[in-house]
This record gives sequence, structure tokens and C-alpha cells, in this order.
Amino acid sequence: MLSSSHFIAIFPLILGACSTLKTTSPPIVEVRLQKPFQLALTSIEHTDLSISFEQLPQRIRSHNISLAAARKLVAEASGKLQSSGLRANDELQIEFETSGDFRDFLLTVGLSRKYPRTNKLLIEKQISAILVEAAQAEVRDVERLTLGKARSAFVKVQVLQKQRQLLEAQQENALGLAAFIKDSANKGEASPLEAATALLEASRLKNLTQQVDIQTTLALATLKPLLGLSPKAKLTLKGKLPIPSIPEMKVSSAQRPDLQAAHLRTRSANTAEALALARDRSDLEAGIFAGLGREEDAPNGTEAEQIIGIRFKFPLGPNPATPGRLAQANAQTQRLSLSAQALQNEINAEAHAAYAEMKQWQLLATEIKNSLLPLAQTQITQTETAYKRGEIPLRDVLRAREQKLELETTHLEAQRDFHFARVNYLTATAQ
Repeated sequence: MLSSSHFIAIFPLILGACSTLKTTSPPIVEVRLQKPFQLALTSIEHTDLSISFEQLPQRIRSHNISLAAARKLVAEASGKLQSSGLRANDELQIEFETSGDFRDFLLTVGLSRKYPRTNKLLIEKQISAILVEAAQAEVRDVERLTLGKARSAFVKVQVLQKQRQLLEAQQENALGLAAFIKDSANKGEASPLEAATALLEASRLKNLTQQVDIQTTLALATLKPLLGLSPKAKLTLKGKLPIPSIPEMKVSSAQRPDLQAAHLRTRSANTAEALALARDRSDLEAGIFAGLGREEDAPNGTEAEQIIGIRFKFPLGPNPATPGRLAQANAQTQRLSLSAQALQNEINAEAHAAYAEMKQWQLLATEIKNSLLPLAQTQITQTETAYKRGEIPLRDVLRAREQKLELETTHLEAQRDFHFARVNYLTATAQ
């Protein structure tokens, strides 16, 4: 038996050897960011901004606060990746035994470590890495949807500004007609009631202009927070409403970040099945311990006692939770796979529907501009000439002008709906 002096000399060496035991750690799973994320401001800006349609994506990436909040999803997933797949710490075990009169005692100190029998730690790391990529795709999807909202609001403001210009032109014509009739009435060539009718038409157009101004203010109020601006900041839109033109058909559902996220979530669930199987075999546990004590050996007095040994723990039987975990992971994989397939079908339908809608609105806008508006202008010229000759009443002139205004408004609405459909197409195809 070892003497007390020998035990005291070797016990620190035993503890040191146990603490420096090394096992193979799972490799680090690298995650590559598919695109660099710019830091977004955490507060709104009060400065004025002048921006074009093409500058919207960059502005939203750098100043939209909702997008900045969504990027925290990547930070959360990265934190989970950092904490997953790690081996449990070694355990220090201390035991003390003594008799009722405290004459005999035994103090035991040991170290133990768990050893996985499968690659479950590596699989946990792989699942977390997939979820980081899924979070990145979800952030890009938030950017896609936010950009779609900003583009729609931008187009709406441009259409309203164009509509205001049309109303101002019509109001100017009505005031000019009222002045002409008043001058004719002074000469005894027209009735003063006709001049009042023309002024009433000009007032109606002015009222419509005020309504358009209110709608423009509301549209700008929708656009400003998307661009990181305060309500009091002045926002100026650069560029004009472009002529409707059909872009090249590019429908690739693989570009949609929400579909990428759905496929990544499916991969994660599929990997979870492998993790459930890996967890079926519980960890082994091994340790080393040493003890020092004292025992009374009558009639020879007390005797010092030293012990040293190793300890193993073997799990008995499979993990009873494995069948349930496998069923859950399998059902989740199938659900996510079907959801991804349904989403892909929706993306294709959405893109094709927006593309077909663009074509229809373009045809309508072209027909109004090239055929109907020239006819309306000819009708106005003929009615004004006939009125000056006294052949028709004033209401026929106003009616002709009203018809042209309705056609111009319809043409503008067709342009508006074309650009709305184009925005939907760009959003559907993640452009």
C-alpha cells in the first residue's frame, strides 16, 4: 500500500493528467456571407433628400431601420452557431465520508469527462450553420419586400405629380376660356352666364388639384420612413415617370431569398433527422479518482488509507426519445419541403401574372396616347371654332375638354398601373 507521503506526492500529478486529457473536437463549420451587409442607421434623419428610382435600393440598405432590425436575425443565428456543438466541461467530484464519532473518514477527489459515441456535436454545428444562412436569406427577403413598398410609393408620388400638372393645364385653359367669354359679354357677343359657367369649371379643377396635393402628402408620408427620413424632412423625387416599356422576361425562382430560406430550413430539418439518430447513443463517461482517509484498526490504533482508481459509466439501451424525435424531424422535413414547392409555384405564377398585366396596361396606354388623345384634341379644336361662330353652346366646348381630361387621366392611370405591375414584377423576381 502506498504511504501517505507517496500519495501526497503523486496526487497533484494525477489531477494534472486528468485536466489535460484531450479529445478530438468537431471541426469548425464556416459560414460565408453571400453579400456584405451595410450598417443601417439606428435613428431617422432630419435632413432633406433628393433621390431617384434607381437609388432606392442603396438608400434602403443603408438607412431603413426595419431592415437593420431584421439583420439582428443573423446575429442571433451566429450566436447560436457559436454555442452549438460544444463538448460539456469536465466535472470535478469531491466526496467525504466519516463515522459517527468522526474518528474514521475518507476524502475522495475525482475528475470525469463525457465522450460522445457519435458525431452529434458536428451535426449540431452543421444545423446551426444552415440556420445562419437561412437568416441571411430572410434578411434579404425583408429587403426585397421593403424595396417593393418604396418603389410603389415612389411611382404613386410621380403619378400624382403628373396628374397635378394635367389639372393645372386644364385649369389654365378654363380660366382662359372664362376671360374670353367675359370679354365677349362686354361686347354684347356672349351671355355673362356662360362666363360664370367657365369660372365654375375652373374652380372644380382647382378643387381636384387640392385633392391630389393631399394624396401626394400621404404618399410621401408613406415613403419617408422607408428611406429613414423624419416626417418633417423634405423629400424630392428625381426623374420623370418613364414611358411604359416591357422588360426582358426573367423568371428564376432560385433568386428569391424567401425560397432560398425555405430550402435551407428544409435542409436543417433533414439534418435534424441525422441528429436524432446520433443522439440515440448516449455519451460514455470516464474518470479518475483518488482518496485519502483514516481508519481505526483496534487494537493497533488508527491506520492511514489511500486509494486511486478509474470510473466508467455505460448507458444501457437506446434513448427512448429517439422514435419521437425522428417522427418529428421527418414530419417537419416533409412539411417544409412541400411549403418550399408551393412557394416556388406561387413565385412563378406571381411573376408571370405581373408580366402579363404589364403588357395589357402598356397596350391600353399606347392606344390612348396614339389614337384617342389626338381625336379628343381635334374635337376640342372643332367645338371651340364652332362656339366662336355661335353654332354651338358653351357646354359643348366644356364637354369636349372634359372628355380630353378624362382620357388624359385614364392614360395616366394606365401608366400608373403599368408601373405598379412592373414594381410587382421586379419584387417577384427579386430584382
